[in-house]
Parts: sequence; structure tokens; C-alpha cells
Amino acid sequence: MSVICNKQESRLFPLDEETSELYARVDAPIATGSAHLMRAGAELHLLHSDLELNDLRQATVRVSCAAAAVKAALVEYESSHSIARELGFYAVHDEVLRAAGGGSLRVRETLEEASGLGLVALDSESLGVIARRFVAGGDEAAFGHFLSELREFSAELDLFDRTAASADLSAWQQFPWKAITQFDRIRIYGQALAIINILGTAGTSVAVNS
Repeated sequence: MSVICNKQESRLFPLDEETSELYARVDAPIATGSAHLMRAGAELHLLHSDLELNDLRQATVRVSCAAAAVKAALVEYESSHSIARELGFYAVHDEVLRAAGGGSLRVRETLEEASGLGLVALDSESLGVIARRFVAGGDEAAFGHFLSELREFSAELDLFDRTAASADLSAWQQFPWKAITQFDRIRIYGQALAIINILGTAGTSVAVNS
């Protein structure tokens, strides 16, 4: 199980057995999904290397691999989201975050601290958007937005005509930069959620019952 993306591993206080099992069921597909997503990012970064070397065939393969990895990530993330909704996880987790924050979610404060430590790069506007999303709808709304962005990105990867691009250098003039920019935006958002789940739950000794 992941030690950087999940909601449970970094927690410094014990949970009761039932709640611990709930976290484990939600976390497992997140770990697998994050592994797939990072593989997609690696392919998109290496795509630039292929194009610098004028290897259009390998570049085309990279895009196909990245698209497949994003789809695989979505399957896992959506599985986690479905399990979390079905089992009432989000209400439990939001309460853990509030307990750790002394009664409030402290999303902005957590991200500001993380930014100061060099753990995430967020401008003030982006930080505020994430904080407001948590306040309005908790972890469910925040993670739901992540899924929406990832679905849109997956669709855009599918729209790229890889067959035509394999023989036409001009097709690559904008796509690589746009793809890596979109990926990095989604990755940073997901990274922020992971940091909230890790640092945001580390400061309380209160157990939460489901």
C-alpha cells in the first residue's frame, strides 16, 4: 500500500478496527491508481525526449501508453470513490480532518505549511480554490473534482490522432506541451489532496467511529 498517497498510513493516532478497515478499502485502489497515473506522467515526459530525437514512432507509442495508463488510473480512482460513497467514508474522513484541525478543516493552513516546506507548488489563488472546495463539500467534492479533470484529460489524449501524427511532424507542435501542462496541473492538484490527507490528519489523538 502506498505511503505517500493514502489517507491512513501517516496518521499518528490509532483508529478503531472498523474505521481502519474502512480506510484500507478506500485507500487500496487509490494507491494502484496513483501508480498508473505516475506511469502516464513518465511516458508524457519521455515523449519530449523522443521528439527531440525525431523518433515519431516511439512518440506515438508513448502517447498510447500514457492514454492507457490514465484510463487504468481512472478505473482505480473511480472504484475508490464508489466504495467511499457506498460505505459513508467521506463523512468519517472529514470528521478526522476536523478533529485534527481543532474543529475546522484547516485546508489552507495545511497547504501553506506544505508549500513552505517545498512539498507542493501552489499559488495563492489555487490554494484558495482547493480550500473553498473542501469547505463547501469536503473530501468528496475535492476528490470528485480531481476525477472530473482526469476524465477530461483522458478524453483529450484519445482525441489526438496518433496514426496521422506518426507521419506528420507538424502534428506534434502543440500537443506535447499541452499534454504535459495538463498532466502537471492534475498531478499538483492530486498532490495537494494527498498532502491534506497526510499532514491534515497528523495532529490529533481523537479516534473516530464510523
